[in-house]
Amino acid sequence: MKRAAAAALLALAAPTTHSQEIRRALPVGSEPEVRRALPADEPMVLPAEPVVPQSTPPTEGLPEPTPLPSPSPTPQTTPGPVETPPPPSENPEPGGIRLAPPVSQNATASPLERADGFYSRQMHDSAVAEYEAFLSANATQSGRDSALFRLAESHRILGNAAAARAGYERLLSEFQTGEFAASGAYRLGTLEFGEKKFGQAAGRFELAKKETTDSGVRLAAAYFAARSFEADGNALEAEKNYEKVLEDKKDNPYRDNSAASLANLRLAQGRQKAGLEVLEDLVERAATPEVAATAALQAAGVAKEIGHTQKAMGFFEKAAASSDAEVRSAARMGSLRLLYDRGDFAEVSKLAPEIGKEATPAERAEILQLVAASERRLGNEAAALAAYDQLIAANPASNTPEVRYQRLLSLYAVKDKTLPAEVDAFVQSATDPKQKASAQLLKAEAFFQSGDHASAAAAYAPLLDDESLSPAQRTAALYKRAWSLAASGDHAGAIAAYTLFAESHRTDKLAASAVLQRGLSRLKSGDTRGAIADFDKVVSDFSLSKEVEFALLQKALASGQLKDNAAMAGAFRQLLAKYPNTAAAAQANYWLGWAAYEEGDYKAALPLLEKSRTLDAKNYGGRAGLRIILAHYQLQNRKAAAKEAENFTGAPLPAEVALWLAEGHLEGGDPAKAAKLLQPMVENPGTAPSQLWITHAEACLALGKPAEAYSSAEKFLQSASEPAPRARGYIAKARAALESGNTAEARASAEQAVLFQPEGRLNAEARLLLGEVSFTEGDHDSAARAFMAVSVLADDPKSVPRALKRAAEAYRLAGKDSEAEAALKELATRTGGN
Repeated sequence: MKRAAAAALLALAAPTTHSQEIRRALPVGSEPEVRRALPADEPMVLPAEPVVPQSTPPTEGLPEPTPLPSPSPTPQTTPGPVETPPPPSENPEPGGIRLAPPVSQNATASPLERADGFYSRQMHDSAVAEYEAFLSANATQSGRDSALFRLAESHRILGNAAAARAGYERLLSEFQTGEFAASGAYRLGTLEFGEKKFGQAAGRFELAKKETTDSGVRLAAAYFAARSFEADGNALEAEKNYEKVLEDKKDNPYRDNSAASLANLRLAQGRQKAGLEVLEDLVERAATPEVAATAALQAAGVAKEIGHTQKAMGFFEKAAASSDAEVRSAARMGSLRLLYDRGDFAEVSKLAPEIGKEATPAERAEILQLVAASERRLGNEAAALAAYDQLIAANPASNTPEVRYQRLLSLYAVKDKTLPAEVDAFVQSATDPKQKASAQLLKAEAFFQSGDHASAAAAYAPLLDDESLSPAQRTAALYKRAWSLAASGDHAGAIAAYTLFAESHRTDKLAASAVLQRGLSRLKSGDTRGAIADFDKVVSDFSLSKEVEFALLQKALASGQLKDNAAMAGAFRQLLAKYPNTAAAAQANYWLGWAAYEEGDYKAALPLLEKSRTLDAKNYGGRAGLRIILAHYQLQNRKAAAKEAENFTGAPLPAEVALWLAEGHLEGGDPAKAAKLLQPMVENPGTAPSQLWITHAEACLALGKPAEAYSSAEKFLQSASEPAPRARGYIAKARAALESGNTAEARASAEQAVLFQPEGRLNAEARLLLGEVSFTEGDHDSAARAFMAVSVLADDPKSVPRALKRAAEAYRLAGKDSEAEAALKELATRTGGN
């Protein structure tokens, strides 16, 4: 009886002849239907009735289970199932079909045996009558459960669906155990599943699973119980049954379907890791490569969702090896998306052409979008733009607002001059307010970046109140509009815009900058005091902002424009105290030194100017150097001033300073330095004082340049009017003429000097020159008398010794040795023998 009951249940899994007894889960050659694994986000859809190897249970020919043996040692009272024997040439299938002994037809047969006989010969009308008679007369007799089952089966075969169903229900109302109860429960479960009474069907399959002794039948019942529980929303019991099915590792036709269903059940509950574990196992153990590939595709999606990108890529690669073009293409597309998501943009661009060969038009459009986006992320904006253009050209339907907007981003990145026109065209056709506003913002930014600030200001204006943009974008647009107004020269508009920003965004990170920039606009529009007020506001209200440093610098400079040196110096000192390493340190020190100089505090000015030059020689070396020389001049420190002047390469020194330094060099015996200092003025005399020419003449004489000296002396005499300066000029002219060999000119000039300066040092020098003229002419006697006149008329410590020495030399040449000795004796007396 057990074997017959098992066969009846298993007949639901495969068609067979009406009287065959089947004890295997599947007939030879049967293939299970496996539901294709779906992506993680696509739930599995249950069919209306259980899925078994032949899709739905057979509606007739259900074999009956083998009755249980009698507990007594007597011969079995109920014969086994009546079967139609196979052809004589066939042998029974091992472990499957066996021949049952024929039913006795003798007159002494019991009502149950007669009913079984009619049933085995498919005489179901007669079987119905006999079974009903047996059941009416034998309320408790053994075999009642088999009679109830076969009665219901006969009705089913005869097409009496209602009677058949009533029979199965009657069977289960009397029997809840045994193989026939299992078969009846399975039959009712199948009917109720088809009627979408999933809760009742689940209970029937649970009973069948519990009461059957056949492992194959138990497996099928567990599978359909899981399907029923799942459809009824009882995920816990469904999961238990799917797990039970999956415990059977051998010859399990329900394994792939159960794994796919269990995975999707867990995924639907948000248990991605648990679902992924099932899918991973299915990938390795699936009955067919096709199922493994679809499972791998779904596993890849789940792994990607939970962040296991490396594992996801491995599953995509397995799915990409599928023979199913659809699965293969989906896997390749999935891997391309994953590469993009994980930032491997170069690999996206590299693999895209090959993947595109098998892609559908829609997929190729997506590939081009991925390539374009990847190239943008790689900074290859020109390549991205080419991809967008190719996408639009090859797939007009893909010319969506989103694609066109992304293309605008590339146009912006490559600074394409057509962007403003492209934005205008986009705005005309776009319907998404956010995209339209974003595109217009791009246009404004493009103008801003290109330096077209007037156009930028106009483009930003309508965006300030556009709520399609984020508050941060509108805030930035307001600031950039103010900046653009200022850069385009509209300082009144800039001041208004910066004021709006400062008042409406007091805590924004750009608030301090807005006040500072407003101050700069006020400064450029002539409102210097208003500018200083803004700079003070930055310092007081935004004391921790980086703008304070620049505000202090601008306040100092603006105060300087107002000639408020005290305020300027105060701001610079505050700047250096708060920011000792400021980039404006050289500038601050220079102007502090400048202010000290202007106040007459030359000693205080010097270290400040020197520090300015040290910090920034390029910008302040010349300016500070000049002020340092001037400070030394004011302090009459000619040595320090001369040292500074030697390395000074800035603008020409003031004439009086240059003359002062040149005279110092002449006095110090360095006429070359003197001439160098004076040369710029000689070349461009302008309003240089007449002193330039006499000093230059004397320097040239010292350097042996009589022609230049004569010219400068002449120029000096043209402007000199006082006797002493004129005498000095004639002396220089005489010396130049003498050195040039013009003794007559030299004598005349020397005589003029004597006339203009009858006594003193200059008189002595003129008389010495007269002696030199006579000496040069060979009139040594006259020369000697002229030299001796100097010693008599002058008391100059430099001129007299020289005159006596030259007189001695002239006397000897004139043959007057005694007079020569007298001159030398006088020289010794005057110089003390030195």
